[in-house]
Amino acid sequence: MRISILVPALKNAGPILVARDIISNLVNMYPNDVVSLFYFDQLDEPLNVDCPAYWIKDKSKLTHLFTSDIVHSHGIRPDYFIYKNRSKIKGRCLSTLHGIYYEEYKLQYGPIAGKVIETFWTYILRKHNSIVVLTNIMKQHYTKSIPVAKMTVINNGRNLSHHDIDPDDKIVFKKLKENYKVLGVACVMTKRKGVRQVVEVLPSMPNFALVAIGEGPEKVALEARAKELGVADRCHFLGSRLEGSRYNRYFDFYIFPSYMEGLPLALLEAAGAGKAIIVSDINIHREIFSEDEVSYFDLDNPEALIEAIQTADLNRVSLEKNAKKVYLQRFTSFIMAQSYYKHYNTLLKEGNF
Repeated sequence: MRISILVPALKNAGPILVARDIISNLVNMYPNDVVSLFYFDQLDEPLNVDCPAYWIKDKSKLTHLFTSDIVHSHGIRPDYFIYKNRSKIKGRCLSTLHGIYYEEYKLQYGPIAGKVIETFWTYILRKHNSIVVLTNIMKQHYTKSIPVAKMTVINNGRNLSHHDIDPDDKIVFKKLKENYKVLGVACVMTKRKGVRQVVEVLPSMPNFALVAIGEGPEKVALEARAKELGVADRCHFLGSRLEGSRYNRYFDFYIFPSYMEGLPLALLEAAGAGKAIIVSDINIHREIFSEDEVSYFDLDNPEALIEAIQTADLNRVSLEKNAKKVYLQRFTSFIMAQSYYKHYNTLLKEGNF
């Protein structure tokens, strides 16, 4: 089988990491198949992938893409490329949708922009043979714009990093752990991720500290708010770090207060690391975790968040064990790649476009 993967750029972002993990596992599991990756943006320090990677503007390589048996796109530009070039592509085309785009863009730009973006995006998918969504909740959302028969649910999966963290960051954790239990999160610092809720309750939880990994437009405001509340000494925003999951082993608890998600990779990584997890009570989290596996709290409810942290502290051992079990049963990158490969074969059996 000849497989081509299309991504916007080889950068450290969730959808790209998913594509990279699919590739890594396919290359190991099926060495006789030919896997290639095509990207749109050239970066100074691109992520490494375990297959040949080509710039989409290198026309000498496009014959390889157009003659592939499977062409798998991630992102609006790759999806649009397939829409424009579908007649040139020999094989079967599928896209993975990594979120509920109306909800995501509504939070950033408002409901009208969210609706316009999602409408355009789902329109250009009409020439794809298959659309993969990450959860049943996503599938239900997209039924109004994508035929149900065209959609398949495949959960994300993640590899776990075994590399250690930066030496300077070790010092931060060492000092904090002398006096506090550490709540940790790794995410893009946007309003959608809800980290402000955690900062707001720290004054009421003198035995806890927060360490957040990631950059984003909310980072400066969060640091300022921590200072206003008098908790800056136990509220550390370390900024961007490659392989943020390296930091999970240094967290006492993983806290994920997001308002909306597709299927968050960072949360799966925390489960794989065997962390006691505290999460916002949103439908996607309910689809993947039970109350025996994580500690839930209602959004924008400080009392509920404090109670959820206390519950996680009280039930830490069982939560750690149960989260790890869920990860091993459902959310490894190997399981994800196997599911995609099975789906590729199903598409090939259905015939050409």
